[in-house]
Amino acid sequence: MARITVPKLEASSFKGWTFVLIAGVVLALLAIIDRGGLSAITVSDGSTGCQLEVTTDQLNVRNGPSPGAALIETLPRGTRVDGTRVVTDGFRQLEEGRWAASQFLTPLPGTNCA
Repeated sequence: MARITVPKLEASSFKGWTFVLIAGVVLALLAIIDRGGLSAITVSDGSTGCQLEVTTDQLNVRNGPSPGAALIETLPRGTRVDGTRVVTDGFRQLEEGRWAASQFLTPLPGTNCA
């Protein structure tokens, strides 16, 4: 069976631009992973003419325009969804009869959500 050996790290290993570059890449990858992956989650196809992006860490999607309506799903920041122009009591209607708090949804450029 092959053995894997890890080289001993010394203080000199953490000097210079090579270390800065490697640390930067590692931190950038961690930030991308923390945000939800290499690309924003897209569950929209533009069929309604209004595409929105979730701007909060977790957005509750409900079956009606009320905080007391049944919770259907939770969408992470960066998710893109199809919505309508209908806003009732601060909730925007999404595709398939779903509703979410309008304040946490930002229309994407070039879409008609007004």
